[in-house]
Amino acid sequence: MKFGRKQFVLASLVLALGAAVYLNWQFAGTNKLPVGDGEDTTSQLGAAQLVNNAYVETVSDDLQANAGELFAEARLNRQNSRDEALELLDSVLEDVEADSDAKRAAVEEASAMAQNILKETNVENLLKAKGYAESVAYIAGDQCNVVVAGDLQDSDMLIVQEIVMEQTGLTAENIVIIGTK
Repeated sequence: MKFGRKQFVLASLVLALGAAVYLNWQFAGTNKLPVGDGEDTTSQLGAAQLVNNAYVETVSDDLQANAGELFAEARLNRQNSRDEALELLDSVLEDVEADSDAKRAAVEEASAMAQNILKETNVENLLKAKGYAESVAYIAGDQCNVVVAGDLQDSDMLIVQEIVMEQTGLTAENIVIIGTK
């Protein structure tokens, strides 16, 4: 088989095109090929990928570690404030001079606090099961605040809202959802 000048030019162009694609991929800094490799969990069914889309990782490992520490700190602060409130309720229950109405109110408050803790834990565990790695829920009265790690899209907000409504019985107006970047 004899290669002519046209085949040589065609082979050179194919090699040049391949080198350009490889260099573009290397210098884009993603180290992920745009073709689905099965590891991309952020894509959604029916979502289109733009041609010449430049994927940029916006969260570094340091920021992700700090976010985990911030969520742990928020949980610790929530627990500390609850412990202080329970100490106050215990002091009312242990006070011999406190009337029965004050003791009954303290028991009801402690019961409500225990129910809120259970609901918050359920919300956080369900969010984790849905793929949201870090979240903190805080219920106070008829209000629920939820902080979720990551930039939330509208579909994410609906998922979080549905979980909170299901677990707490609150309406959408009483739920505040915050996404971190």
